[in-house]
Amino acid sequence: MSSSADAVLAYWNEHRQQLRQCENQRATMTNFILVIVAALTGLIVQQKFTPPTAALGALIAILGLYGAVISAKYHERATYHLSQARALTTTLKDMGTLDEDANLNQSRTDHYNAFPLLHRLRLHTLWTGLHIAICAHGITLATITAF
Repeated sequence: MSSSADAVLAYWNEHRQQLRQCENQRATMTNFILVIVAALTGLIVQQKFTPPTAALGALIAILGLYGAVISAKYHERATYHLSQARALTTTLKDMGTLDEDANLNQSRTDHYNAFPLLHRLRLHTLWTGLHIAICAHGITLATITAF
């Protein structure tokens, strides 16, 4: 490999690592929010849904909203790094460093055929949907405890 191809490959690797970091950070942030929400929900139930705990329900709703926004932002960053890595893959192919791989294309087609519905369901939609559900849970708890 030439030194320019090595540089492009290193840059490609950096974008792939950043992509993985975005996904790891999104999972970690979601875990933190889930633990906090579980603890706050437990406290509200322990206090028998009394009106003073309505603020805790509102806090859960805010955490859910925050999680949805941060999850969407992590998706945006991951998409950026993936698009950069794909562009660099094209550059490597144009430089003659990588060849077209028919096996890779066939494997992708086989995967899509094996999972015709699931491959259309975007993972970021599930992550963001989870946080929206947390927000709805908080609104419900705040409403129940306020009355």
